[in-house]
Amino acid sequence: MSDNARRQPPDPLPDPFLRLRAGDIALPPPVFVSARDSVAHAAASMAVAGATAALVRAAADAGTAGDALQGGSPLGIVTERDVLTRVVAAGRDASTTTVAEAMTFGLVDAKPDDLLIEAYARMVRRKVRRLVLLDASGRALGLLGEGDILAARGESPLALAGEIDAAPDASALARAFGRLARLAGRCVAEGLGSEPVGRLISEMHDRIMSRAWGLALAETEAAHGPAPAPHAVAVLGSQARREQYLATDQDLALVYADDEGGDDAAPWFAALGVRLTALLLAAGFPPCPRRVMLDNPDWRRGQRAWLNHAEGLAERPDAEAVVAASLLADLRPLPEPPTQSACPSALRMAAPELARRLRAELTQRFSGSALLLKLMAREAVRFSPPLGLFRGLSLKRDEQGRGSLDVKRGGVFPITQGIKTLALERGLSDTGTLPRLAGLAQAGALDPALAGGLGEALNLLQTLRMRAQADALARGLPPDNTLRPDELGALEREALRGAFKLVGSLQELLASRFALHLLG
Repeated sequence: MSDNARRQPPDPLPDPFLRLRAGDIALPPPVFVSARDSVAHAAASMAVAGATAALVRAAADAGTAGDALQGGSPLGIVTERDVLTRVVAAGRDASTTTVAEAMTFGLVDAKPDDLLIEAYARMVRRKVRRLVLLDASGRALGLLGEGDILAARGESPLALAGEIDAAPDASALARAFGRLARLAGRCVAEGLGSEPVGRLISEMHDRIMSRAWGLALAETEAAHGPAPAPHAVAVLGSQARREQYLATDQDLALVYADDEGGDDAAPWFAALGVRLTALLLAAGFPPCPRRVMLDNPDWRRGQRAWLNHAEGLAERPDAEAVVAASLLADLRPLPEPPTQSACPSALRMAAPELARRLRAELTQRFSGSALLLKLMAREAVRFSPPLGLFRGLSLKRDEQGRGSLDVKRGGVFPITQGIKTLALERGLSDTGTLPRLAGLAQAGALDPALAGGLGEALNLLQTLRMRAQADALARGLPPDNTLRPDELGALEREALRGAFKLVGSLQELLASRFALHLLG
């Protein structure tokens, strides 16, 4: 069998839609209005152009030609919905109300070369219905809206996001979870890389978890009364780093404010944690083997208890402390639940900023513990890359003589763990491995060439891992981290060897920087 034939992924069939870029969508020129124009004038301009929104510029200087209005940076956007809700429904006079009084300031943009799925993820994350398409000079080319995207394909991540937000129960979330798996499979079949696919999957997992959080809030409030204190739910590990792929589990933590709730807080949040864990299990998220879930009291704490726990991890780091600190170093808050998922009183108690503050405190404490960092670095060198004699690949053979390797153990984990340790040492706030690499290079803590090479190596390893997982799912098997190099093309096998060599270089750097030989 040829290399190319072996590389062909199984069903699902390739989907050309997933290769579309934002610039591939035909968009009409944007409508421009001035911030000083009346809302009536803006509405008339949109009606003439058949548009549902207009970009807003600062008022042109006296004597400036009208076309010059398009030359400056947009201040924001005014939409039909803005006109209806902020002017008409409010009983204001559209002829005297200025655009500045009704518009939405600020824009979320996209570039023509951005993949549509990246634009989807951005719209979902920022909760907007339109992106402004900008060329390399910053000139607005058009407005990319939901209608344009849905016209490009009837089934889209935006449609899936809406389905998740409206899910009334765990069964509906399970259906959305299954659709996400199929969407991810199509992305892999189209040959998309690990970075955009990982972001898309992580964004959707965030939404499913946030929706489940809202449902659990409503059910817990109905059974036990209102939440006694503001709180946040946070993701950990690869989901927190936005490096999630087709194999996943629950890695979650919960923090609540200490200054409210009194003795009622712990039992109330215990009930919430148990209910949220059950909803996520029913939705399709398998349990975490280490029990890093919200039905485990070790992962539900008040602010002071979390900080005290962090102090203990930093001062007396044993094997379990290293695992816990490594997970907490990636902590990222879930977004607030969608407004329709619980009553307003419950949603007011969702406070993601608590988790953001906790992460800053954790980083400060962990970065100050030389012993903890040393032990975290030792974890990154515990598994050697699978390179054999003369730097060839070292494979594990089965009974039929077929060779395989664990791409996570020998490649992905040493990079993510090692870079996490170096980032903590520098007190960097980023959670993703690629942003951490960039931050370390910028801070002079990592050679830029090595940082760039490790980023490329991680993308390759994750892409191959993701493709193997999609293949397993297509065959009805559980996804894992096993890779068979004989199914790769010659160029990919060579690139894989190069990636593992870079992993070895990183491990040598870690061993030297943290004097790991002194640990015995």
